[in-house]
Formats: sequence, C-alpha cells, structure tokens
Amino acid sequence: MKRAWTSLFPVLLAALLAGTAFWLEQYVRSQAARPDGRLRHDPDMIASKPVQERFDATGRRLYILEAATARHYPDDETTHVEDAKLAHFGKPQTLHLSARTGEVSGSGDQVKLVGDVRGRRDAAEGAPEMTFETSEILIRPNEEKATTDKPVRMTRGASVLDGVGLEIDQINGTAVVGQVRATIYRNRQGSGQ
Repeated sequence: MKRAWTSLFPVLLAALLAGTAFWLEQYVRSQAARPDGRLRHDPDMIASKPVQERFDATGRRLYILEAATARHYPDDETTHVEDAKLAHFGKPQTLHLSARTGEVSGSGDQVKLVGDVRGRRDAAEGAPEMTFETSEILIRPNEEKATTDKPVRMTRGASVLDGVGLEIDQINGTAVVGQVRATIYRNRQGSGQ
C-alpha cells in the first residue's frame, strides 16, 4: 500500500498543478481588458482641422470650436483638441478664446482650455476691447459663463489688472477678477479707452 501511494503522489501533484494553471489562466482572461476597447482610453475618431458648432434649443449658435486636431474617446465621451480656438457668441459681445489644448465634455456643456489661454471680448459702444491671459479656463456655454482659479492678467483699454481667479458672465457682460492688483485709467469720451 505504501508503494502505491508513493507512485501515485507525483501524478496527483501534476494534476493539481495543471488544474491550478488552468484556473489561473481563466481568471486572468476574465479580468483582462475587453477587446472592444471600452476599458481603454483610445480614440475612436481622429480629425484634422475640425470645426464644431453648438446651438441652443432655439437654434441660436452658442459657439464655434476650431482646432488643428481632435480626438474623440468613447470611454468617457470626451473630445480632446490641440491648438484650440473658440468663439462664444454671447451678449453683449463675442468672446474669442485660444489655447494649446482643450477638452469638450460628451454633452458639450463644458469646454476646458489649457495652456497659454488667451481671451478677447470685442469692443462695444462705450467699452474698449477686453483681453486676458491665464493658464486654463472652464467654459460653460449653456450658462454663458467661464471661470478659472489660476492667475490672470486682464487688460481693458489702457487699464491692466493682475489677479487670481476669473469669472466671466457673457449674459451680463461682466468679468470678476479675485485678489486684484490693478492700474486703471478712466475712459476718455469718444476714444473708447
């Protein structure tokens, strides 16, 4: 009996190892990323020089986003753009923005611009052109607002403001800067400054 057990032991050990290897392979395969790419952050669309327009429910154009390249990612439904240029058609004037990169949410209700962000709001009657520079900004086109908590340099005519944080409200035509250091010049009648 002792002889049968000692000759059967290597066979049982080999069967146990084979079973463990089979189970381990099945477990690893079930945990691996699905081949359809849903768990990977890979683009399913790449476009050169795309133009994206967004409209509200009444058909009024909210913004135009142009870029050198755009990549759409199906896992989170975002679109990443390079050399982004955005024109937001709010009131009272159009707000023009540019940045090195940008990300548009799947629903299009948020556009985040990052890297050398520059903005310009056109001059209006009695108000000079306004420009600003910052490192990133979040635009909410449906609300016609843009915000950042980064350092900002803003100019309006000859006036210059340096601060941290910016809130732009296109509906009311206001821009609020936090922690301000400024040199402000009064507007001269008829000069737009």
